[in-house]
Parts: sequence; structure tokens; C-alpha cells
Amino acid sequence: MRRGLLLLLGIVPALFVEVAGRAQERPNGFYLTSPLSLSSGYDDNFLVGSRLLDGSVSLLTSPTFSWITNTHRTMVSVDYQAEFEMFSKDENLDAWNHAANLHVHHQITARLSLDAADSFLSTMDPTRRLVNSLLLLPRGRYQENGFYARLGYRLDHRTVLSVRFDNAVTTMALPAELAGRLDRVGFAGTVTVDRTITRHHALSGSYAYLYVHPLQVGPSAIDSGVHNVNLGYIYTVNPGLTVRASGGVTRALQSSFTGAAAVDKKVGGVWLSAGYQRYLAFFGGLGPVGAPVGPIPFAAGLAPNSVYQVASLRAWGQVTNRFGLEGNVQRALNGVTPDNRGIKSVILQLRLDYKLSDRLTLFTRTEFYGQNVSEFSTFPLSRRRYFGGLEIALSRPPIPAEDPHRHKPLPAGSSQSQQVEAPAPEER
Repeated sequence: MRRGLLLLLGIVPALFVEVAGRAQERPNGFYLTSPLSLSSGYDDNFLVGSRLLDGSVSLLTSPTFSWITNTHRTMVSVDYQAEFEMFSKDENLDAWNHAANLHVHHQITARLSLDAADSFLSTMDPTRRLVNSLLLLPRGRYQENGFYARLGYRLDHRTVLSVRFDNAVTTMALPAELAGRLDRVGFAGTVTVDRTITRHHALSGSYAYLYVHPLQVGPSAIDSGVHNVNLGYIYTVNPGLTVRASGGVTRALQSSFTGAAAVDKKVGGVWLSAGYQRYLAFFGGLGPVGAPVGPIPFAAGLAPNSVYQVASLRAWGQVTNRFGLEGNVQRALNGVTPDNRGIKSVILQLRLDYKLSDRLTLFTRTEFYGQNVSEFSTFPLSRRRYFGGLEIALSRPPIPAEDPHRHKPLPAGSSQSQQVEAPAPEER
């Protein structure tokens, strides 16, 4: 792992290339699309196997290395980001984590478009990286590969019909008594109709079928199928105030109602969001956080019999030109243990940024993860992390310009109604 770190430190200076910040009609070439991040701090009560450990940790997160090729109808992008974890006293826990993405968009005709993407994540700290999973996991090599393909057809200027296929595979190294518990492959097919009623009102209806096959063998390895019908509504009062609601029925071994409601409000340069959700449990990075997302998203590691109930508060944005924040509070009832005990979780995260210059940003990050009990731990978890660091923007990412001759596609993997949602905070 240290050898990989030295290799990265040797490559980055050679790639210190200035990319013009002006808008480009169709960006092409190699870019560094996120800053280099250096941080250090203290991690208290993190779970390794059946032990709780603590200690000082340093993190080096590389810039995102992105390659983009763009034509009038087609866009292809590939990116990779590395993260190095270095422990002061438990060097056997040092890790090299990976995140990579491939995305393709092709505008077949003015009405028909195709999106496809593949995403790979390999991390030793899934609790921290899987920000949308409220089931806290021990340290261990977690790997997730997700793929989707989506055809979108614009029936008219207000209505879009889309068909989407998803596939995901997850594996995780767990103690012997839990080995294979999160190793599974899943498939999903979704049909969605999005309708913009007026500039203030939008509806979305969908049907999805999800199928999950455990990779482990034995009597507990049972295939699961899930049907879901969902209806979503968005009321955009003005560009700075949005009300969203969704509701549906899920049919697995038994029927269950799912639903969500949220209000997003922009105050100055800061977005505030409050919401409640009842949804199927997911492992992975695609599950909902703090606001309804319309159709149930497909993600790795679906647990079809678990329904989460989550209340959340979020805030993100720029308080001033130099000072920014990103905060998240989630309180959840996420299923039950085999002996019918309710699993309760709480996650608190706060990041504060201070921009020293266009290229340098100081930040602090505080996190708390708490859970009373789970199948991965018979004792309560109470993990705290305190970190500070520096981000260095080695180059400016491309800024695509509007092409008046090019039909503007829907965002990849999202429905039409999601276009008017408040922007999500940048994932760190």
C-alpha cells in the first residue's frame, strides 16, 4: 500500500496541467475533476471483526482522474479515484481503496436517448463510504460493482417514458460466522413515466421488479423477488423551495407500503432539507438520503424483507464566498434482528470548509455513527471521527457550454421529475 502511495505522489506532480476554466462546447481529453485531499485525525470505536479499536489515521485522497470524449451525439467518460488510509499504530489496517466509473450517453434521435454506466467501489471502511447505508458494518474489504442501461423516449415536450435495467454484485470479507452474508448478485427492471404538468407540478409513476440471488450456499441462501409500484409528486413553489412526496406498494414475501416526504428550502447560498422516508433496505451508494427519489432505486445488496424508516435533516452550500458547510443528521429504525429486536441507528456528519484561495481549501469533518445492535455486532456501536485537512485543486474541471443544436438529455439514471430537485451536496 505504501508503494502505491509513493507511485501516486510521483504521478500527480507530472499531471499538474492547467485546464482552461472557460466553457467548452464539447470537452474532450484528460482532466482532474476533483481536488487532491490530505487529512488527519482520530477514529474512535471502529469495529474490526469483533473488536472495537481506536487510533490516529491519515487519509490521502487522489484527485479524480477523468478522461472524456464528446461528439455531437455521444459522450463517454471514465474516471478513477484512489484513497489511502494510514494508521499510526495498527499498520496492518492500512488500506488502498478504489472508486472507478464508466458512463456512456448517446442521443439516438431527438426523442430517444441511451444511457449506460458501470461503477466499481472497493473499500475497507464501508460504513464511512456507503453514506446511504444506515446498517453499520465492520471494517473489511467491501467490493461493489453496479451496471445500468436506460432508454428514454420523449413522448412529447411534457412526458418521458423510460425503461431501465440494473445489475449489481457485492462481496464483503466478514468474520467466519458471518462469511458470505453480504455476497449477492441482483437484477432489476424498471419502467417509468414522467409527466410535467406545469412549471410548478410534476408527476412520476413507475413499476419495478427486483431479483436478488445470494452467492453463498446453504438453507439460508434463498432467492428473493420484489415487485414495486410507486407514484411521486414534486411541487416547485419557486427555484428556492420544493416540496416532494412519493408513495407506493412493495410486494416481496409480504406486502409493505413505502413512502417519503421532504421539503427543500434555499436560504442565501445554503440548501436546507428535512424529510421522512419508509423504503426498502439497501447496501451501497444508491439508496436515498434525506429526500424521496421517486421510484425505488436499485442498489447492491438488497435485503427484500427489511424496511427502513428514516427521519433526516440536511444542510449544504456556501455561507459566504469563502465559508461552506455540509451537514447531515439521520435517525433510523432499520429492520429487526433474527430474535426480533429493533435495529436503531443514528448518523451525524458535519464538514466545514474555508477557502484560502481558488486552489486551496481548509476543512474539518466530524462524524458520529451509533447503532444499538445488529447481526454484525451483539453490542452497541458508538463510533466517532474527528478530522482536519487541506484540499488542493490541481486543475479546473471542464465547464460544458450549452449547444443550441443539441437536444438536452435527461440526467443519467434519473427521472424527469428529479430534474427539479434541490442539488445534492458533493460527495466527499
